[in-house]
Amino acid sequence: MRLPALLLACSAYALAEGPKLLIVTDMEGVGGVNNAEEQLLPGQRRFEESLRILTGELNAAVSAAAAAGASTIVVWDGHDGSRAFALDQLDSRASLIQGRPTPANYYLSDRLYDGVLFIGQHAMAGAKGGVLAHSQSFNVERITLNGKPVGEIGQMAAVAGYFHIPVIMLAGDQAACEEIIDLQPKAETVAVKRLAGKNSTLSLPHDVAKQMIRAAVTRAVKNVKSYKPWIIEGPAELKFEYKPEANRPWASYRGATVLEAFEKWLGKP
Repeated sequence: MRLPALLLACSAYALAEGPKLLIVTDMEGVGGVNNAEEQLLPGQRRFEESLRILTGELNAAVSAAAAAGASTIVVWDGHDGSRAFALDQLDSRASLIQGRPTPANYYLSDRLYDGVLFIGQHAMAGAKGGVLAHSQSFNVERITLNGKPVGEIGQMAAVAGYFHIPVIMLAGDQAACEEIIDLQPKAETVAVKRLAGKNSTLSLPHDVAKQMIRAAVTRAVKNVKSYKPWIIEGPAELKFEYKPEANRPWASYRGATVLEAFEKWLGKP
């Protein structure tokens, strides 16, 4: 084999050996977002602003992951039924998953990725100091997994752990950052905002947030092999409790494994 061809082959091999990453997005944890009536859904007065900020934070993460050597970067659009993000605005080094309903396996399989990252993530329902905190719905009072309170962060971490995949980084509000640290103490976090009053937030400047996200993603990807997944052994029970105004009884879903409990919740066989 000629030297140039050999070098090319070696480069391709090195690229293929880079970490494979899944980035999960949401909207409520994005910097500057604090109003459910104006900023969360298409058609609302400030939704396009929210989408621009999410795009900036997400692309900062993708850029840093690629620069740190990631060989595969897949983004899952996790907001508004997985139909919020605009593909043509995504950094071309990442692919995009969209569609509903979300499957119980969260598009994961055993060791499919080396790490999961969250961008724009909010805290669980009832979280102290949470900005727009909720768990799937604002009608949910509390969700527990084997008695431990979990929100969307914990649910993803548990399913990822079932497939031997760790969560390695999160950007969102301060309460969301604290939530992931409880599950993954080594996770890199970026608090792009925090609660400043009952209905107000203090957010980092967008450029500063992007800079901090790049730095956190770089550290997480370079140290990806040092992370361990959150694995729940044995039977699992996923229990939902609703707010009184929801007029719904509590619900419980049990399975031999975490994945089976999630499948029962979502009506899968």
